[in-house]
Amino acid sequence: MRTLKVLFFLCLFAPDMMAQFHPQAGLMGSLAIHKDSSIILAWADDCQILRGWMDIADTSLGKTLQGSSTDAHGKADGFVVSLGDGGEAIYSLANPIMNGPGPDFAIFENGFIDPMDSNWSYMELAEVFVSNDGLNYVKFPSQCLQDTNVQINGVGQYSDCRKVHNLAGKYVLNYGTPFDLEEFIHLSQIDLLNIRYIKIRDVIGSLNHDDCSRDKDGRKINDPYPTPYPSGGFDLDALGLIHLKYPLSVGEQVFNQENSIYPNPGSDYFSLKSKQPCIRLSIFNLQGNCIAAIHQPQFPLDCGHLQPGVYGIMIQFADSSSHYFTWVKQ
Repeated sequence: MRTLKVLFFLCLFAPDMMAQFHPQAGLMGSLAIHKDSSIILAWADDCQILRGWMDIADTSLGKTLQGSSTDAHGKADGFVVSLGDGGEAIYSLANPIMNGPGPDFAIFENGFIDPMDSNWSYMELAEVFVSNDGLNYVKFPSQCLQDTNVQINGVGQYSDCRKVHNLAGKYVLNYGTPFDLEEFIHLSQIDLLNIRYIKIRDVIGSLNHDDCSRDKDGRKINDPYPTPYPSGGFDLDALGLIHLKYPLSVGEQVFNQENSIYPNPGSDYFSLKSKQPCIRLSIFNLQGNCIAAIHQPQFPLDCGHLQPGVYGIMIQFADSSSHYFTWVKQ
């Protein structure tokens, strides 16, 4: 009889026992970071978007269309770029982030709260990776304890954020999901004091064995699916940077919001985003040798002759200032 009572108790409270991670933004114990938090020192503004499908099971629908890479630049503001099924965003950081006390960066999406239960929300999730060189990435070990017997549908169905860990999109609009580089402290292949690239990959929420995304333990990640719309998939708003390798003055923060090279990583070319015209461009290899110097360069700049790798790009502007960027050719 005692055994039956124990089993009844476990069955009755099993859903709450599975909901073991931190609660939604605004609730006690939440780790959500508000966009106006003073711990955010800067906002990333160099982002390459690789669109995913509206529906990976029906590629005839094409890829997502909502937003552009510039919607993922700067401070979180509710304007987003939709990644689609399996789509990716890759941020390149002129000033790297580093492992410090607590979270080191936060990713913002545009989810919304269930009006009936503040722990439940409409979540579209994404996996998160970091890299030193833009070529070799490590992925944050995610966990998703959502029920995988019934598909979460793509038309606004709510789910419990307490069953999600280390996946972007856990928290709602205006609140960033934090990520701590300490997760990789045991890995020798990554320099946690020099993270220059952050990749965000949309979770394919389908429970189909061939299409699904899985967490670190091999569980299927049950995410809204299908979302066969131009705005389908993870909606990226912004990337907030918390622990920077080099301190930024106010002027430098403004500069980095207004100047960048893109796409980064790229393939055979890159362009320059700047309010100042470029009068001279120099390209350096990893050994610090100048391998090209171009006066009055025209953009996009053809780099098809360069081998895949990491390059330094020195830009001299018309106002006599200059700036050094890191560019990765894939």
